[in-house]
Amino acid sequence: MASRRPILLAPGASARALVLPGQGQGLPAIDEHVVAEGSREELVGGERYTLMPANEPHGTQHFDLSGVLKPVLREAYKGSVDMLTRPSAGSDFAPDVSIYPRARDPVTGGRRVEELIFEVKDTESWKHVTDKALELFSRGLRRAFVVDVTDRSIYEWSVARGAWERLALTDVLTDPCFAVPVPVGALVDEVLGARTIARSLIAQGNPEIVAAIQQGEARGEARGEARGRHQGQLEGRVEGLLEGRAEAVLAVLAARGLGVTDPERERVRSCTELAVLERWLARAVVVATAGELFAEA
Repeated sequence: MASRRPILLAPGASARALVLPGQGQGLPAIDEHVVAEGSREELVGGERYTLMPANEPHGTQHFDLSGVLKPVLREAYKGSVDMLTRPSAGSDFAPDVSIYPRARDPVTGGRRVEELIFEVKDTESWKHVTDKALELFSRGLRRAFVVDVTDRSIYEWSVARGAWERLALTDVLTDPCFAVPVPVGALVDEVLGARTIARSLIAQGNPEIVAAIQQGEARGEARGEARGRHQGQLEGRVEGLLEGRAEAVLAVLAARGLGVTDPERERVRSCTELAVLERWLARAVVVATAGELFAEA
């Protein structure tokens, strides 16, 4: 599907080059392009590739991946989908998902190079994916990942081995870009992804979510303390903790404007397992309906 063609400047592009310290050759700025936006073409190592629309598994995974990654980013980072980047004179292509600093490049005034990329692989060849990653590593990329939709496997490029290494879904990704550790499985599992998003929103102090949790817990604990005056103090505190978590779940749903039926409200309030309530609290941040709260993991 690849063919060699002359390099044509995209509309408005210039030929300015960046000379990096310690290097004698000029390199194009990351955000200077020779591929026109919307052209469905990529340029990798001087070779042009025509990009085809995604099928359902690829398109859905692309959507889900960006949905998980955006809420877990620290404030200093931004993400983008299908954003053209130009690591060398003969390359101009768009990683599926890019993570890069908000701060502008002090030399060019443009954006900085990606620190992390995620490629969703379906029919794309491993060579194509690898060539793009290596081009970006030469300009400062720190980590590259591939999500293979054919078997929901996830890989990270090992600089030491010069090869893709398959990650276990139980592995956890920690990185300066992320506000919370991200389980590898969260990239392909909707339930685990939702829990990770919820933890990130809470960890980063999302004001609406934190206020709803605090108000719900305060109401529940106050009722538990009142009961504790008429029964054992320990028993009252335990009931107060459970009721606090239950009210926090309902408060988060209410803050997000989600309707809750009487049976659903009673199911939450009658739950006597703290672990279950904690799971529901994490889901309450991201579910589309209250009924989704009770879906099995």
